[in-house]
Amino acid sequence: MIPGGFRLKTALFISLLLLLAGLAVALSFAGDSRQEASPRIGGPPEAPYVEGEVLVKFKPGISPGTAAVLAATVDADGGRPFRRLSGPRQGQYLLLRSQRLGTRELLDALRDLPEVEAVSPNYRRRLQRLPNDPKYAKLWGMAKIQAPEAWERNTGSSDVVLAVIDTGVHYGHEDLAANMWRNQGETPGNGIDDDNNGFRDDVYGFDFAADRWGNNDSDPMDIDGHGTHVAGTMAAVGNNGTGVCGINWKARIMALKGFRPDMHIYDSDCIEAIDYAVMMKRDRGVNVAAINASFGGGGRNPLQEEAIADAASLGIAFVCAAGNEGADNDSTPFFPANYDLPGIISVAASDQNDGLASFSNYGASSVDIAAPGVAILSTVPPGQGQEAWLKSGSDVFDAAPLEYSGTTSAAGLSRLLYDCGLGRSASDFPAAVSGQLALIERGEITFEQKALNAQAAGAVGVAIYNSATGDMSGWTLNTQRDWVPVVSLSRADGLLVRSRGVHAVNLTNRPGSYGLSSGTSMATPHVCGAMGLMAAHFPGDDLAKRIGRLFSGADRVTALDGKMIYGARLNLARALAQSVVLTMTVSRRQASAWLVEKDYAEVHFSVEKDPGSAISGETYTVYRKIPGNSYQPLKEIAANEIQGNSYTLLDKYLERGSSYSYVVQARSAQGDLLALSNELTI
Repeated sequence: MIPGGFRLKTALFISLLLLLAGLAVALSFAGDSRQEASPRIGGPPEAPYVEGEVLVKFKPGISPGTAAVLAATVDADGGRPFRRLSGPRQGQYLLLRSQRLGTRELLDALRDLPEVEAVSPNYRRRLQRLPNDPKYAKLWGMAKIQAPEAWERNTGSSDVVLAVIDTGVHYGHEDLAANMWRNQGETPGNGIDDDNNGFRDDVYGFDFAADRWGNNDSDPMDIDGHGTHVAGTMAAVGNNGTGVCGINWKARIMALKGFRPDMHIYDSDCIEAIDYAVMMKRDRGVNVAAINASFGGGGRNPLQEEAIADAASLGIAFVCAAGNEGADNDSTPFFPANYDLPGIISVAASDQNDGLASFSNYGASSVDIAAPGVAILSTVPPGQGQEAWLKSGSDVFDAAPLEYSGTTSAAGLSRLLYDCGLGRSASDFPAAVSGQLALIERGEITFEQKALNAQAAGAVGVAIYNSATGDMSGWTLNTQRDWVPVVSLSRADGLLVRSRGVHAVNLTNRPGSYGLSSGTSMATPHVCGAMGLMAAHFPGDDLAKRIGRLFSGADRVTALDGKMIYGARLNLARALAQSVVLTMTVSRRQASAWLVEKDYAEVHFSVEKDPGSAISGETYTVYRKIPGNSYQPLKEIAANEIQGNSYTLLDKYLERGSSYSYVVQARSAQGDLLALSNELTI
């Protein structure tokens, strides 16, 4: 504590300066070693203010000199006045700093002074990095995986390339064109292999399935729309005031068309596409971080398996759809997702309620993680999507087409709109609604049943408004059939329209460049995009470390427990904010000194802690499983047993010819899950 006499002299000196200059406290200090308190991603801020700073409002009538003296009495030794705020209000408004007292101590001391009217910490407000893309609000999956929090850290890098093996990509799409990868060594359209990589005019990628025989073509333009939809979730341009945004706002999309006109991908074409991505990374320095593979089927192919392993050896993740048959991949393998390779990430689809989507495949030992995959809005080739609104009088209300909804002409449907209540039965529909439009409130029965009832009553279009405030995206009619146009409205808009009674409206649901789709195909690019964002944020990480971050940061969900290896749904923000990262290697050895002929495993894992982390007293548990069984703990290691940030465990007496899988888990002293390693099988 500073002696009282010295403090008084300091106060008088400060007072004199303020009186002479007509200013409030104006001192500052150099060499400030205070640390700003950092909010925690994925949870409430622990202390979201600048430590050692407060904002003070003195009562009217307090002069600048008196304010300075009072500031000095509480050990404030720096700060500045808010002159424009203080003048008109005839009071003193100050920022005060102290090198000796913390924020809480300053608050307590100032609150005890009768001259102080109000005092608060100098709060820090986090940037809410939401893109200005007009359809962003309809991307329910982005909010679910905490993409906005992740974007506060990183929005992606144009140095990162994400390849998509699919039906092609509409590389001229308004929301994709700026993010398409371009082969700088190639001159478009001259029919020459300018860069001598073996492919002519491979500007955006290549077409490995141009006809039914699998002949090649330089143009990877989308022949279906599926690949364009996938590409948009991965890396549609963000914050460009157009359409949607991807997980990455800036990453480059490499289009590798692998589907032939019969809408199948052949392993030979797939292998060629993988080889192209590998070649461009190995020989040309293209930073391919991940390949999206939203396809699959039965039958193991060792050549395809080795091609994927080659990609992993170069740090390229192979992110695979788990399949849409509602089947257990443990008993009915689905390839390539079921290849047991360290670079493969197998993805199931989750719905808006964090349940496993009804169509999604699963597998307690073969599927890794889930991601949003129901009614996902993304880019599609122009004219293949839908855009909707309802015009009532001079008001135009934004609407969202339900998945599988019918469309209107560009002019829309101009009809009378009738209130049909909840649309539960024929009695809810007036006879006059035939040939007109039905307005229905959400609730009690499914959207599909409401639409069917409306069509049975003769309605030629349906608007369903929400039963509560909140998101109305992701609504679906569940099945493809000959539907009339069916759109959704917010609750406020629906109630306003209903209050106007029977009146003429225009319902438009016309073709556009964005559309809804469901499937593990739509879940997979969320994860592939996450791998791209981590490659931008952690460029020095190897593939195993990025995968470890992905799985460690995922949200454990009760409904997914036992359905996949990690029982979790992607959380983008937590993947980027992991305090502990585990990386594991496993080697199989043959014992020569033991009496019985057994193998053993050398399980080695490394621990990397965030330098700013205060984690201590944690434990590390090595788990092992054999096919058909669940993971069982093998050994628990205390934090003080970790030497040089790593640990090696020998797992002895393994049966030759049997496979074993391993994973390492870190838990805090309180038992909270901190990190999971990559999973490996020997």
